[in-house]
Amino acid sequence: MSRLDTKPADGANGADARHERLAWLLCAPAVLIMLLVTAYPILHAVGLSLYAYDLRFPERSAFVGLDNYLSVLGSSVWWLALCNTALITACSVSVELMLGMAIALLMHRMLGQGWLLRGTLRSAMLVPYAIITVVAALAWRFAFDPVVGFVNPWLGVEQAWLA
Repeated sequence: MSRLDTKPADGANGADARHERLAWLLCAPAVLIMLLVTAYPILHAVGLSLYAYDLRFPERSAFVGLDNYLSVLGSSVWWLALCNTALITACSVSVELMLGMAIALLMHRMLGQGWLLRGTLRSAMLVPYAIITVVAALAWRFAFDPVVGFVNPWLGVEQAWLA
């Protein structure tokens, strides 16, 4: 048998590895912040769940370890709620998937045949996305309004931000 030695293609010698390393380094701050923003509340909630609290007397908390989890897992109400949640989730996802696929297929058929109201239908499908953006913009405009906005009182300034 013969052996065939080939030279790596251009760019495969180390430039790609450097680009990949650079990409990871550029993404690292965003990934780290996302992990901190999500991990801290989760870990804090797990830590709090290991204590027994009485909201009337929060200073009288007592460490109970996994007793809270054992209590929940031993409750028939929790298992019934879990089953109901799973059933509702499965049904709603199935119905939404079927409706979405049916609407997408219907639109594809109708729009693919040079239908008369093609532009109107496409616009109608995009209006909900536009409404969200407009409402968010108006909310920010209201927040920074110099007369009725809440940003100026919070910061203690009289500033016409959007003038």
